[in-house]
Amino acid sequence: MRFIHIGVGGFGRVWGQVLKDCEHSDVVGLVDVNDEALQAACEAGGCSAAQCFHSLQDALKAVQADAVVVSTPPAFHRRDATAAMEAGLDVISEKPMADGMAACKAIARTVLETGRTYVVSQNYRYSAPMRTLANVIRSGRLGAIGQAEVAFFKGVDFGGGFRHEMPFPLIIDMGIHHFDLIRFVCQLDALYVSGTSWNPPWSNYAGDCSGTALFEMSNGARVLYNGSWCAKGDFCDWNGNWHIECEKGTVTYRNGEIKVYHVPGLYKVEGERIEQPAPPRRTAQAYILDEFVRCAQSTARPATGATDNIRSIAMVFAAVESMQSGRKVKVLDESLRAILECTATS
Repeated sequence: MRFIHIGVGGFGRVWGQVLKDCEHSDVVGLVDVNDEALQAACEAGGCSAAQCFHSLQDALKAVQADAVVVSTPPAFHRRDATAAMEAGLDVISEKPMADGMAACKAIARTVLETGRTYVVSQNYRYSAPMRTLANVIRSGRLGAIGQAEVAFFKGVDFGGGFRHEMPFPLIIDMGIHHFDLIRFVCQLDALYVSGTSWNPPWSNYAGDCSGTALFEMSNGARVLYNGSWCAKGDFCDWNGNWHIECEKGTVTYRNGEIKVYHVPGLYKVEGERIEQPAPPRRTAQAYILDEFVRCAQSTARPATGATDNIRSIAMVFAAVESMQSGRKVKVLDESLRAILECTATS
């Protein structure tokens, strides 16, 4: 497939390498407002100056492409993704889907209207530990989930940029990974959320960089999310630390290690073992790109397409609304339910 890549600096460099390494992709255009980022991406990807542009519109006029990779800051995702789909191209978008729920709904409607293949890069799903953790739950051997906690405490300084200026950076830019993982691992959707947030005095983020959210899930289980992106230390890997309790036992995840505790009765552990993650053939963005190409060339829908991922991003903005209002908030509002119903009948 022929790709235009927009947003080639910062994290866009990761996508530049993934596109370069994939035998099924051919980058025909690079787009960025920053000339230095554009030149560096051009040299790294082996492109020519004629393939470099300052706007997606200029690129669309100049080159023939099949798809666009959007790795611009979240505030521009709606603009770039909808413009590409309306021009007849398929889209891979970096997370989050967009910087607000209205923009996310607009993207989902554009997917429905154009019929294009669209996927959000929820790359955390596609690692050996998280897929193994999900498989433990899906096997059913521990029974139904009753309660769980995901804890993410990591001190991260990006040295400036949009994350340090955005509201609720932990929840909007990082929590989307963990909330999507909650759905993926637990195989449950969130119905309601109660949350609170704050910014410790040492934080160099403008928005609240610490928070907690309690989700009520579709089977009645509760999932508690605790996190801070300005923690005084590094207390987990990027997946966070997981503790999932089920009817017949518990499964935990800490820094790459998965432990399964067999508890057939009430509270006494009768067996314990370490679950060895099986490495998948492809991981992270490479998996997403491979799935995207296959779906774009068939009638299949990608796992993290618009109408699936909007359930994850709805958790994010419902948590933000709860943090702002101090009230329990419904995750899927009526307008979002209407979009999902249209998808189900299309």
